[in-house]
Amino acid sequence: MSDASGFNRWFIVTVAVVVGFLIGLAFAVYLVYAWVPANVILRDAPPLFLRFDPSGQRPDYRDVYVARVANRYAQGVQAGQPDPALTQAQQALGVTTGDTTPIEALQMARSAEQAARNENAREGGDPDQGWFTLADQNNLTLLAERLEQVKDQPATIAQSVLEARRNAALLGALLLLLWIGILTFLLLFVANVFRPAAPPAGAEAAASPQPTAVVNVNVGGDGQVATGAPAVPQAAAVAPTEPGVVPPLYSPSPVRVSSPVPGESLIGTFLTVYEHGNEQFDEGFQISAATGELIGECGASVADRVSLTSPSRVTALTVWVFDKNDFQSTNKVLLTPYAYRNNVMRTKLAERGDLVQARPGIFEVNTSTLRVEVEVRNLQMLPLDSDPDGYFQRLELEFRVYKRP
Repeated sequence: MSDASGFNRWFIVTVAVVVGFLIGLAFAVYLVYAWVPANVILRDAPPLFLRFDPSGQRPDYRDVYVARVANRYAQGVQAGQPDPALTQAQQALGVTTGDTTPIEALQMARSAEQAARNENAREGGDPDQGWFTLADQNNLTLLAERLEQVKDQPATIAQSVLEARRNAALLGALLLLLWIGILTFLLLFVANVFRPAAPPAGAEAAASPQPTAVVNVNVGGDGQVATGAPAVPQAAAVAPTEPGVVPPLYSPSPVRVSSPVPGESLIGTFLTVYEHGNEQFDEGFQISAATGELIGECGASVADRVSLTSPSRVTALTVWVFDKNDFQSTNKVLLTPYAYRNNVMRTKLAERGDLVQARPGIFEVNTSTLRVEVEVRNLQMLPLDSDPDGYFQRLELEFRVYKRP
């Protein structure tokens, strides 16, 4: 996988899904708290969440509420029905609905009792003029003592409450599945948008490659023909070099003629064509074993361009091979002679992989289990800054993938 076609594409997809989820969540929270009435949100809220003063010095909402529950409990006790009265009090305090525990209900009663006692003590001779009367204080003490007796007994939750919670959990699960379905649809849609274009017709080449070599042919004075190393393009001999920079004419991995390697087997041949104007050129091919198992990918993409005019003039291509066994990409950068002799461009592109000067012939990209021959064919370049070999006009790259022994 190339940096552009692999990691970047899925990184964008992931960021889009995460940002969309956060925006949707924030929008839903805004709708609930800005438009839904407060009485709907707080309906059946347990009294445990009502405001109160932990010190008991200032009576608050929860203390007043618990005092009313205590008065009702005292009426039931006086009527000779202490057990139904206790059940009713526990329901009002949220014990039988599962919102509070018996110990939390006892704490609420003790807190309200302390608040009533403190207020009545401050009022002195007229203790019935504030929020609590002496009767309220006594009833709170009565309720607290009864709750103290049953604090260790498990609460009995009504069947209707259990059914309501089960229905709420089912509704929540359905909404969660719906949300996951929407996110999955968005993920597939975005992935389809960023999917690279299909390779052109005829991308599959013949199974038996025919390597092309460019050689010098010299005729000696005796009429004998001598063949030598690959020919040097004329532009490389006459193009200027930056002051103080004398790079080698070719990279440490020069273009060479392919030779068979014992024990290797050809498992795939692919062809890609770049033409000037395709600024987003990025094409990859899946490499599969004879069993159909995916073992890697290979391809090419734009590595550098000169964006003075549109369409941009591409001066370098990244040729990459992803080996599933290594779980990383091995890259080589194919530069025009103009870019290869430019020290600034060479320094910048050297971080992406080994540099190879573009010319007809073959170079290799090797991984731990794969050897890929990349043949440069039909290479055509256009001038840039008075250099006749400035940027790519057209070239064909044929990938021949061999499984290493």
